[in-house]
Amino acid sequence: MRSGQIHSQAHQLVAAGQTAQLVAETLEISRSSLYYRRQPRSSRADRRHDQRIVEVCGDKPAFGYRRVQWWLKDVGGLRVNRKRVLRVMRERGLLLRSRRFRVTRRKDWSTVEASHPNLVWQSDMTKLWAGPTVGWAYLVSVLDCCTREIVGWDLSLRCRSQDALTALNQAVLQVLSFDPRGKGLTLTLTTDNGTQFTSTRYLETLRRLGITHRRTAYNHPEGNGRIERFHRSLKEEEVWLHEYQSLTEARDSIARWIHQYNHQRPHQALNYRTPVAARQAFHQPQPLTKTEALCV
Repeated sequence: MRSGQIHSQAHQLVAAGQTAQLVAETLEISRSSLYYRRQPRSSRADRRHDQRIVEVCGDKPAFGYRRVQWWLKDVGGLRVNRKRVLRVMRERGLLLRSRRFRVTRRKDWSTVEASHPNLVWQSDMTKLWAGPTVGWAYLVSVLDCCTREIVGWDLSLRCRSQDALTALNQAVLQVLSFDPRGKGLTLTLTTDNGTQFTSTRYLETLRRLGITHRRTAYNHPEGNGRIERFHRSLKEEEVWLHEYQSLTEARDSIARWIHQYNHQRPHQALNYRTPVAARQAFHQPQPLTKTEALCV
């Protein structure tokens, strides 16, 4: 008979009225083991901030535990261990399900060489539901591949070349505000082969601005992957959570979200900095190295 079975039988005999000393001597076990009672395991974890973690997950349902931890620290001023956030979200069923793709992708499809801002942009168009009285609306966005910042966008009821040019002009004017010279823009704009981006008017505007136009291959969305990923985040975190009733309401709500995206939303690729903070880091003067200081 196993030790566990012997002790189980001993406890039954004691519960039936037999003395612990007699049972222990008969079964040849330690009498002290008959007095042992297993205590419930208590957790020493700090549970004070669990409710706040759940509230952030409710406000930002598309955030993973890393972004939730960043949001608590930089926006809420609350320092919480990342493992604590992960445990709470796992216990409450708030973790996001990872998407598993079964297709094979080449590693160089989404490779973008952007060492500084205003070097490589990506632009694309997507449609979203703007309400029963409006129907579908079309959003054109322009993204800086270095800082992940949305430098221009436009929401309209038609997907025309003019709408794509409106977003592009907004982006160019934002660049000119940082570069008063405004000439010799050495940047590349990547788009797909949509009619809006291949029209004569659009290509002529790019030529006059000195912007190099790069088109992705057909049936190749990975070539424009960063702006595609932005549109997915926009729909998951903003569009699919609201029911717009008019184009004005949709435009105002999306404008607020894009402002939060640029100024408050962290990116893992940017070392959990916001796009605006990443851009500002390039405009700040860098400290001199020891060799440069000696040469001065």
